[in-house]
Amino acid sequence: MKSITSLKTKVKTKVKKLTVLLGSAAVMTLGVSASAMAASLYDITDLGLLSSNDGSSMAFGINNLGQVVGRSGNRAFVWSSSDGMTDLGILPGGTYSEGYAINDAGQVVGNTYTDSNHSGYQDFRSRAFFWSSSTGMTDLGTLPGGDSSYANSINNTGQVVGTSKNTSDDISSAFLWSSKTGMIDLGISEYKSWASDINDFGQIVGGNGQAFLLDSNGLIWPRTISPIANASAINNVGQIAGNYRYTADGPRSFFWSSSTGAIDLASTSSQDNEGIYSVTNDINDAGQIVGLKISGLDPFVWDSSTGMLNLNTLIDPNSGWDLDDALAINNNGQIVGYGTNKNGQKRAFLLTPKSHKPVPEPLTMGGTVIAGAGLAYLRRRQGRLRRSSFNNND
Repeated sequence: MKSITSLKTKVKTKVKKLTVLLGSAAVMTLGVSASAMAASLYDITDLGLLSSNDGSSMAFGINNLGQVVGRSGNRAFVWSSSDGMTDLGILPGGTYSEGYAINDAGQVVGNTYTDSNHSGYQDFRSRAFFWSSSTGMTDLGTLPGGDSSYANSINNTGQVVGTSKNTSDDISSAFLWSSKTGMIDLGISEYKSWASDINDFGQIVGGNGQAFLLDSNGLIWPRTISPIANASAINNVGQIAGNYRYTADGPRSFFWSSSTGAIDLASTSSQDNEGIYSVTNDINDAGQIVGLKISGLDPFVWDSSTGMLNLNTLIDPNSGWDLDDALAINNNGQIVGYGTNKNGQKRAFLLTPKSHKPVPEPLTMGGTVIAGAGLAYLRRRQGRLRRSSFNNND
């Protein structure tokens, strides 16, 4: 569940009050699944391949209905327990595609690439796509001056965030896209920025050398986080998962909320040096985080009560699986990623808790108003940016 946007004084006051309310809700939801998570064991499902000659598969995203997106061979796929894998196709001119995120309406975003071998960085191009069962695959294009785009997340209102880039000068800009507005430059920086995730309230997180949070109030910089940081994902109660560096040896993972500030995940571990260097990939509405421990290259699941748990120790040891990475988690605690199965094949997997408590629905009051306020704010901001410095665009 991966990967924030969103008129006047009254609305902003309501947004601020909602932020406080969501912060309180975050504290409550942190405890919802902690006891269940501590004893959780997972059933593992091999998601297979689109065809027998595809070679390998990887899963990158999952929605709350258990639908999964990823790549099998060189093709993006969507998977469900009833239909198995469906080929999403490739944009014209591309050599391979990947599905990155899927919302509860079954809408998918991902990327089509022009160099499947990654042989030359300067020759590498990507185009972000939107897919639905009714429209098929749609090219999202780029911002002015860009030649590549990357889609990272989609929320349940169909808003998409990602990055538009000019590969020749390595300048990139975070964007917001919707079917009504097209691609909008978020104006995060003049040189390099990326948007990682967007929640259902239109809040966006990402980085430009420092983690950022963007909502209808504008940019909010979590100052308690190290200046060198990236925000990877945000849930619907405003909690953020991301990465920052203490040393040059590698990234360290953090959890952030308005009530707790930044928490170093390694500091919550029961074992010395466990997970000191790690990368976070996603967070669900219960505050459960999934990612990868750099030391040992083991995927993990974390919450405030259990700390960081190695997912390879939470599956049946007789399954023969060696899990490589955990990339997304939904509100039912289901986790997707990729690993090596008992036959030595690289495959996308789905982990389902043998027992879990469903995550309560997040507070949604004012969600539509906030999203609308965010778009209005972004349009005004975009106008100012274009008038002041067209060169900010890729």
